[in-house]
Amino acid sequence: MHFDFQTMKPLIQKDFDAVMDLYPTDMTMIREKVPFGGDVMTRKLAIIRAAVELCPVHVFDHYPYAFEIDGGGDRGYCHYGIGWLCQERSGADLSALHAYREKVSRNNLGSFGNYTDNLHRTIDYDKLLAMGFKGVYEECEAYNRTETDPEKKKYREDVMEICLLVKKLGERFKAKAADRLEDSDLDEDARYNMSRIVHAVNTPWDAPVTLFDACNSLLCIGLFTAMLDGIGMHAQGPIDRLLYPFYKNDLKAGRITPEEGAFLVSCFLFKTDAHAKYNEKRQTFDNGVTIMIGGCDPEGHPVYNTITDIVIDTYLQNKLIHPKLNARAGSYSPRAYLDRLSELIRTGHNNIIIENDDYIVPMFERMGLRPEDARCYVGVGCEEVICRNQVHSRAFIYLNMAQILLHTIAIGRDPAAMNDDLRCIYQYGAFDISDFNALYSSFLANLRSYIRTLTDTLAPFEKIHDKIQLEPLQSAFTADCIARGMDICQGGARYNNKTLSLVGFGTLCDSLLSLRAAYGECRENELFDAVSTNFEGQEPLRQRIRNSDNRFGHSAAADDFAEKLSVDLGKVSYGIRNGRGIEWHTSLFTYYMFHSWRNTPATPDGRRTGEDLSRQMNMASLPELTTAAASMSRLTRADYNDVGMFDIAIPMGEGEQYLATMTDYIRTCIDMKIPVLQLNVVDKKMLMEERDHKGTHPDLIVRICGYSALFTVLSKDMQDEVIRRAK
Repeated sequence: MHFDFQTMKPLIQKDFDAVMDLYPTDMTMIREKVPFGGDVMTRKLAIIRAAVELCPVHVFDHYPYAFEIDGGGDRGYCHYGIGWLCQERSGADLSALHAYREKVSRNNLGSFGNYTDNLHRTIDYDKLLAMGFKGVYEECEAYNRTETDPEKKKYREDVMEICLLVKKLGERFKAKAADRLEDSDLDEDARYNMSRIVHAVNTPWDAPVTLFDACNSLLCIGLFTAMLDGIGMHAQGPIDRLLYPFYKNDLKAGRITPEEGAFLVSCFLFKTDAHAKYNEKRQTFDNGVTIMIGGCDPEGHPVYNTITDIVIDTYLQNKLIHPKLNARAGSYSPRAYLDRLSELIRTGHNNIIIENDDYIVPMFERMGLRPEDARCYVGVGCEEVICRNQVHSRAFIYLNMAQILLHTIAIGRDPAAMNDDLRCIYQYGAFDISDFNALYSSFLANLRSYIRTLTDTLAPFEKIHDKIQLEPLQSAFTADCIARGMDICQGGARYNNKTLSLVGFGTLCDSLLSLRAAYGECRENELFDAVSTNFEGQEPLRQRIRNSDNRFGHSAAADDFAEKLSVDLGKVSYGIRNGRGIEWHTSLFTYYMFHSWRNTPATPDGRRTGEDLSRQMNMASLPELTTAAASMSRLTRADYNDVGMFDIAIPMGEGEQYLATMTDYIRTCIDMKIPVLQLNVVDKKMLMEERDHKGTHPDLIVRICGYSALFTVLSKDMQDEVIRRAK
């Protein structure tokens, strides 16, 4: 067997293409078996039974793992599959939700999809690797021996059936591999892979024994939950912490060599890119899959081991785009580990972010999580974070704060500017702009009103969520669902949180600072008029604003105001609860909405329509980088329930001094409690050459806004945005 990943990689890609070029496949045979309306678990079981019986399973001659079940999804997308039929065939009338969404959209106020977050999920991977679905089956069996509540007992019985269906799926993979072994033309590598699949334990039904078993379990649970539960199982776990004990035991027992161990980990990582095979069509979205390295274990001990290095080496050697590499770090992280992260960042592969344990673990503890759960957080989606045993709906509702400010001013000046849509959205708001303090209070009142009316719209659907959808596979590995006999959609998880994303903090902050100065000089109407005309004929005023020290990150007084604003935004949703009684909180996560909403009218900070809003938790205009980090650290004193990201582009460099400076800067950001650091290392000249002459540098990778992409396949509009922020 060849354990040279570079040799096997093109063969693996060819195997994947032979199957996945035919995706998406017709799932009519599954749909026909799912009843319309009625009991939600009846629909869910019908989907899973039909999938296990009818959906094709695939093994790949040159890929070691057996995980691929065709559930009707596109090859580049990791979400949903046929599990979405449970909601689609629920019969629920979502027209009121759609009507409110259209109201918000046509007034440029925000964006949201469903009434809840169907993405950004994780499980308790420690539980998966300790017991598998077999252990969950036995856990349900044990609870039901003394259960007196018939509904809880029935729920566990249904989960037990699902566990057995997962076992049957594993048996189908083994049978498929056994059939391949009957082919006398099978090459040595394929024969080795098929034989191992046949003789390994049946994961994820059985608990894994070897490194191969553990990797296979992680791949299977990701696909099975996404496809059968109809969710985005984005986080593949803290793989260096999870896999290292299996790797170490395999080496000790002589089951593998270091070369085979590295090969198995590299194959595990390559799955996402090989599955997607990015091109212009498939790179228009972010598939969300992430892995985690570093950080600490549940007891707080630092994690940095051989698997960590294998992961970093695989990214260095292969320029992987996905899974997104989210690296945890804290004040306790060894210098050697941070140097390895700097080594990867320096390459300009731009497929990594750094998440700060010194900020994030205390954030989760403040939210009420146990320390051992808070320490097990993972990155999921972009830079968002989630813990095991937690259902955290966020990064699905985005609010345009700049537009709310503009509405506050426009209606404050002329009440006739209030249309029927805005009358609904701002029914609890205020429009007093007689002085700056009144305007500031009115803005916050209108933001809060928007959140209240949004909550009122979502609440009826949240109350019946467990009649529309159930997610028993994720629930099986989420405490305390089995103990309570409740699905996560019924509130069974140990922790439940809701968070809204507030977009354009830097733009808002500088706009308010500009307005405060204008009111102080009794020139607010001059500024209002300039904004309303997109600063036409007012270039001297615009440049005065744009070059003033009265901007976030450019003076101590401005930073004081930014901190106050951040604290107020962290509290703006206090007391507003969703349909199940969970209090809404806020964050400064923006995804790419800062770019999507570039047609927001001109703002008082001198920004013209067509220009991007500020990104993430960034200031609108970055000062020197250490100064920027110090200013941005002021925002972290607010009570947010998800992370904000410091997003910067820096020039490429060489040599040990560049590496050491990079590591020192990472350490500085950790010490300053910057939640997430995203460093885009780019050569502006190369970017422009590829944009203007496609194919000049076809393998350039850039970080967009929490995800990575091949620069060459991005739209020209997005390419221009990346170039604008390059130095």
